[in-house]
Amino acid sequence: MHLNKILLLLILAPLSLSQVHAAENMDPKIINGEKSGSGSWPFMVALVSKNRDVYSGQFCGASFLGGRYILTAAHCVDSKEGQDLDAVIGISDLTQSDVAAHRYSVKEVYVHENYPDASDGNDIAILELEREVNYTAVNLADRSLRNNLAVGKMLTVMGWGDQDPRPDNIKFDNELYQVDVPLVEQALCPDDVGSKDNAFCAGYVNGGYDSCQGDSGGPIVVASANGYEQLGIVSWGYGCAEAGNYGVYANVSHFSDWIAGKMQGFSYRQSEFVGAKHLGANSHTFTIQNNTAQMIRTSGIQVLPYDASITTNTCNVIAANDSCAVTINYNARESFGEVSVSMLTDLLQAPNLDLKVSYLGIETAPTDVSNMVSVANSGIYSSKNSWFNNGSSIESPVLGYNEFAQLAITGLAAGELSFNANIVTLQSNNYFNVYVNGQLHDRESGVKADEFTIGLPRDNNTVVFEYRKSSYNSYGDDRITISNLTHSAFSESTGESTRPDGNATNRSSAGSGGAINWITLLALGMLALVRRRLV
Repeated sequence: MHLNKILLLLILAPLSLSQVHAAENMDPKIINGEKSGSGSWPFMVALVSKNRDVYSGQFCGASFLGGRYILTAAHCVDSKEGQDLDAVIGISDLTQSDVAAHRYSVKEVYVHENYPDASDGNDIAILELEREVNYTAVNLADRSLRNNLAVGKMLTVMGWGDQDPRPDNIKFDNELYQVDVPLVEQALCPDDVGSKDNAFCAGYVNGGYDSCQGDSGGPIVVASANGYEQLGIVSWGYGCAEAGNYGVYANVSHFSDWIAGKMQGFSYRQSEFVGAKHLGANSHTFTIQNNTAQMIRTSGIQVLPYDASITTNTCNVIAANDSCAVTINYNARESFGEVSVSMLTDLLQAPNLDLKVSYLGIETAPTDVSNMVSVANSGIYSSKNSWFNNGSSIESPVLGYNEFAQLAITGLAAGELSFNANIVTLQSNNYFNVYVNGQLHDRESGVKADEFTIGLPRDNNTVVFEYRKSSYNSYGDDRITISNLTHSAFSESTGESTRPDGNATNRSSAGSGGAINWITLLALGMLALVRRRLV
């Protein structure tokens, strides 16, 4: 790990934990820019968490490609499904009176198949809306334009992100802002970018002007003979507007074939979390819709793990404007698991089709534990190492080397789940983890007592409490107790000076000061690089 990555973590330590949401959630904003004129960027899109108002729920930018497609960064949506977010198109003020008329539901999320994380490249994703809409589409730069741009050419980047580069003084605005930054010679990009074609850098050697948290996924454009064309996607950077550290942008022209393939009209669920499943035999059906004007043939279908099998496949030939289905049988194992299906297609720009379903393998919790959960739900589940009722709270069991205990609550409505947790983990590699809809939401270790509030974005949510013992040792009198579980609907706020963090964990403990432990950030892989807001 580079030293400046570690130093950035230390700089970020004063941020409240309510600004941290799993490993996906560090973000940036426009630094030292100016307010965009209303209508200046009609293709601009705000990505908003489902069931949140637009101002408080906005977490990333994007651009409208036309029809039903949106272009954004993979790190903005790699942990999300369509049901988690909306797209707000063609506005500059997140609080304008007609904002609801510009808000549309997302149907599917397509993350680049070779995306590992933002700093490793391929930080690009396509969103498919529930229906076609009519707005001005962005023009995408081609390889010729990109390859012929001179170093120093001025580019314009815009967004609703953080406007103060100091990590302890976050400043968000409801208005869209923009800033001009010059294209940087590729060799001057960070080591993990300079040798690649899938990203480029822009900014000043002395810093001062940049995109920042909250601008992730938004466009950076260049003026050309065809007007403005989108050259890149806000991706990541070491801090914001720091001297010697340029902003990094996904190179749109590198992905032209991939983008065209995803916009052909082949609609499917790339990744889906189906919640708690009883151990043993289960089944799942993948549905594929062919919205193209041509018949599509598939071949070479494979399923993993190897003990999973395909029971029905009607997707060998898919007629235009028709759908098909692939049904699989699989054995759910304890804890989180997944099953993937891949197949070849005869679509030139989309030759590979990859589908994945993930689940939590677990059994119904004992009655005395279920009775402790008074919030409305559809089921309480516990792992074989079962949490137990200690009379006043739910307590984790005594665990040995490399063991874990999980407690799941399913069927939670959109809103907030609050609870008290008394955490005693004496070894640094023993963790209390909280998962929301299959994604790691928070990780705690040490000794602390806090009140937590978790945002639940979906109409039907699954929360998992997990105590996991270290694989390196088994000693230590560790335990987790959970009490005072309460559920409430979202309280929409439109007039606050900073945007509330709807999906992150809020901490009220005065003793902890709400500070992030930088070692915890390291454990989560939170390098504070990607430019997404936490919502």
